[in-house]
Amino acid sequence: MDEKLPGPRMGRPAAVPGERRTRDRILDAAINLFARDGFDQTPVRCIAAAVGLTEGAVYRHFPGKEAILGAILAYAEECVYAPLPVETGLGGDGASVFEGLLAPLPAIIEANPVVVKIMRILYIEMFHNEKVRRFFRAEFMERADDHLAGLFGRCIELGTIRDCDPRELASVFNAFRSEWAFKAYILDGEAGVDPEAARDDLRAAIRFFERMLCPKECADDTEIDRRTSP
Repeated sequence: MDEKLPGPRMGRPAAVPGERRTRDRILDAAINLFARDGFDQTPVRCIAAAVGLTEGAVYRHFPGKEAILGAILAYAEECVYAPLPVETGLGGDGASVFEGLLAPLPAIIEANPVVVKIMRILYIEMFHNEKVRRFFRAEFMERADDHLAGLFGRCIELGTIRDCDPRELASVFNAFRSEWAFKAYILDGEAGVDPEAARDDLRAAIRFFERMLCPKECADDTEIDRRTSP
């Protein structure tokens, strides 16, 4: 008897080398739509259509739209607390902790534009979505202040910043950092982000924090500008 030829394989298609995972593509589409239209105004069918999937295919990866939002918030948390070099070196290369925390921000955001879309989602949704409001308060305010207070406390012990209340300093510093991001990438970003203007704002803030809190002031503005230039 002749052997039967194998029939067509059923199930999901084979992965294409270099192609993003379906779950990631769903998240990408959801971020784009939530940032543009809002969470409540974006049904799952629109997310599915943006990826070229059926609604059922989306539900195989996420049990619902709330789960998609939860995954986006988890990614935002991961981005916020990705350690910067200064957090291990604490200015050992001659840079202040303030420069180490602020100067890299534009390059980090420009290298990962999805961060701006997630910021937009947070700022829009926190006013009427309790889950987002709790997340923003817990991760971007309370935990961020705790994290910076610990970092500044170690700097005080090392003598790299003057003696002060590290928690109060953390609260002021974090408030500035949040306002800078909102102004540069959300408020003014509608007309297109000006990277150099964003960097100028950071240079001015670095100079301010260094003059107020570093034990030894930099020799002059030229030296500070040289160290904080991209």
